Amino acid sequence: MPPTLWQIFLTFLKLGCTSFGGPAAHLVFFHQVFVKKLHWLEDQHYGQLVALAQLLPGPTSSQVGMGIGYLQKGYAGAFWAWVGFTLPSAVLMTAFALLSYQLSDLLNLNAFHGIQLIVLGIVAVAFWQMLNSFCKQPWHYLLMLAATLFVMFVPIALNQIIVILIAAIVGLFLSQKNTPLKTLSTQPAITSTQNNHTFAYLWLVAFFGLFVLFALIQWLSPHVLVETIQGFYQTAALVFGGGHVVLPLLHQEFVNTQLISAQQFDLGYALAQLIPGPLFTFASFIGSFIPMTPFPVLNAVIATIAIFLPSFLLIFGLLPYWSRFMAQNQIQKAVIGINAAVVGLLFALVLNMGMQQLRSGLDLAFVILVIALLKTKLPVLVSIPGSFILYILLSTWF
Repeated sequence: MPPTLWQIFLTFLKLGCTSFGGPAAHLVFFHQVFVKKLHWLEDQHYGQLVALAQLLPGPTSSQVGMGIGYLQKGYAGAFWAWVGFTLPSAVLMTAFALLSYQLSDLLNLNAFHGIQLIVLGIVAVAFWQMLNSFCKQPWHYLLMLAATLFVMFVPIALNQIIVILIAAIVGLFLSQKNTPLKTLSTQPAITSTQNNHTFAYLWLVAFFGLFVLFALIQWLSPHVLVETIQGFYQTAALVFGGGHVVLPLLHQEFVNTQLISAQQFDLGYALAQLIPGPLFTFASFIGSFIPMTPFPVLNAVIATIAIFLPSFLLIFGLLPYWSRFMAQNQIQKAVIGINAAVVGLLFALVLNMGMQQLRSGLDLAFVILVIALLKTKLPVLVSIPGSFILYILLSTWF
């Protein structure tokens, strides 16, 4: 017997309150709960769902959660699964944003600098992990370096989008002809019986159509509300790998355009490491500062919906056609190129942050220490606050 919407919401709400560790850990928790414990879906179906989410732009674990809800109760199930998993971290990030003015009063410039160095360490660790995961062949490294140089030395508004598109084309030509698809199963495509799938492709039309609609509205009548929604939507629709990969695109969309200060951005990103659930709720923090409406909480809600909207459209549009979609080897080839390029985008961010934040040998030594702590088995709830306290002590002594 399928679960009720209320059961879906409560199950994902519990996961949203307890799922620390990022997307990889989230997928392990999901497997334990939904396959082993609750038996909502079979092992091979879960593997198929994970494989699809890994090939899509956006937050992988959130998309798997939407897919699980979708398979149980259709569109409503996907929505309530997302609400349950996202709500705890979105509320916390919004609260952090509302309290940030008080935090700013309590933290002096030296303390903020410590936070920025911790963020540099976090991003450097994420870069190294992604480099090891996505760069396996010489042309991967060359593409990664080319992407880094392009975004650093070609200061145009769409440089990161251009990099992603070019990387997809390079991947098509340079990836091996018989590149195996990850977790590909010969089982029939998994779909929900709750919805009519005849016109599922219309969700994909909406996914691409919104790019055109936002651009048209901004051209006819520019407004900060549309600009912000467009920024979050495009970021989520173009970033592969989720998690830390979203950082350079959000930085370009909102810090480079001065919609949010670099200090606020770094503080929010550091705080986002301490909470459970999807890292994409960093959008809730950013949105709270952008004057889309006179109400910061409403602004946070709008930003959160905007950054997750592409995931809904892609899951609804592609899951019914899963087997045919996954059978297209060209898609995997393009994603291989994109993954190498987004490592380059992250490397460019590391270099830019390093040039801005590393002011002394003490700063460099502290970042190396943060990286070492993050690579241990210490939980982030210990390593990150501990690093901050240590920096305050070191800066006082030296």
